[in-house]
Amino acid sequence: MGPAYPTLPSDHPASIQFSAWLTVFNRADKQALLEYHTGPAFPYSAASHDVDDINRELRLAKATGGFDVVDIESISEPSTVVVVMKEKLRPQYARASMVVDVSKDIHPVTKFGIHPITTPIKFIPKDDPRRPRYEKALHPLTTYTRGALIDGIGEVLRNQYVIPDKVETMVSALKGHLDNGDYDNFTESEKYAVRLTEDLHASGHDKHMGVFFIEPRGDPDGEPKKPPPGKLLEDLRSVNFLFNVSLDYDTIPSRTIVTVAINGFLPTEPDFPEYQEIRAAIGKILSTVSDTDALIIDLRRNEGGSPWTVAFVLSYFVDDAPVHILDMVDRSGEIIKSFSTLPVSELPAGTTCFGGTKPLFVLTAKDTISGGEEMAYDLQAFKRSKAVIGEGNDATAGAANPVTNPRFICEDIFGKSWWVVAVPRERPVHAVTGTNWEGVGVLSDVVAGKGEWKETNDAEAVGKDLIKRIFEAQGSREL
Repeated sequence: MGPAYPTLPSDHPASIQFSAWLTVFNRADKQALLEYHTGPAFPYSAASHDVDDINRELRLAKATGGFDVVDIESISEPSTVVVVMKEKLRPQYARASMVVDVSKDIHPVTKFGIHPITTPIKFIPKDDPRRPRYEKALHPLTTYTRGALIDGIGEVLRNQYVIPDKVETMVSALKGHLDNGDYDNFTESEKYAVRLTEDLHASGHDKHMGVFFIEPRGDPDGEPKKPPPGKLLEDLRSVNFLFNVSLDYDTIPSRTIVTVAINGFLPTEPDFPEYQEIRAAIGKILSTVSDTDALIIDLRRNEGGSPWTVAFVLSYFVDDAPVHILDMVDRSGEIIKSFSTLPVSELPAGTTCFGGTKPLFVLTAKDTISGGEEMAYDLQAFKRSKAVIGEGNDATAGAANPVTNPRFICEDIFGKSWWVVAVPRERPVHAVTGTNWEGVGVLSDVVAGKGEWKETNDAEAVGKDLIKRIFEAQGSREL
């Protein structure tokens, strides 16, 4: 017999809607999720980043196996419910909150958030051998431990950060907040980590940098568990390796416009176990669009990923390979590694490429970040894209410097592997521009919702209109 979990009330508007969502989510069925979110009850626009489109939500559903509600934290208002949930497949927890509009009969969702949390101490029995470890890690912060964490962050910055000239500014900013009492009310590690990250971003302007309080999984002294053979590829196939292809035969008669949405760049570096299978799958997807008349690369929801994969994908859109893209350099300016496009002979067997001459446009959003920005930056720098089209944004997020070696700190105080500092040790130097997009983002050539396009908020619609103009101009010249 399984554990007894609390039941959400059937006469509470937010609880009713939450239960409806959870039932659909736990099925992990793409069509069911799409049907639910297509209706008026729960638009994706109301959801937090973790689940604000079908691919992210489906990935989470499959990875977790769904959730059980294990604690009801708040139902004091009819419009709001806050719960703690436990994954069905893994011993991991999340907090979810939902706000609904009680003035409407269907109680539509106006705000929804779901985020992973550390296992609450109340769910660890007193006789569990893990209990002392969790009590140590989750002990309320004190003036001493808050200061020790800042000292630990400072040490990592001084030893690793790729731009040494910024280090003392960031350390001084954190110590200034500490001395001014700005951190006095932070007793929970998770909330303190969020605040420290915000203050690092404010003083250092490097969005890859972060401080995290993360629950170690498994035995912190043991080897990390590997997924069963084939499980990773099975999961990646279920989300089409983070690619989505849509064809448009209607905008221009006798012409085909293809939009390729790329939501992330999976690892394909040669030391990654499944890199060949991932490359083959992505290559097959890209080969299917090689004979289209025009291409739109949609990076609006791209969360970044491997620069190896950015170079691999770029190989399908740029001629004359190998083309030097960029170098990664360390804090002394030494080149650590270089990236170039691949010749067809090094692409997966059977590959066909879209090539470097047909019309190509790029879509971005303000949250396009990291590897997504690199793809847009590369295509813009090589003058391969006709235009980078922002969806209301003049620029992307502006995060260029990758994190390759996160460091644990204050393990003597909190235990092993709880507090993590992620600091970039390298930065990209582009072959064309000699710099990168850190802090400024990739600038939009055209902005949907502004100027000539102030009546068109959808960047994809702008892209198709620009493609139509290109072919109409070609037709006029031929006449």
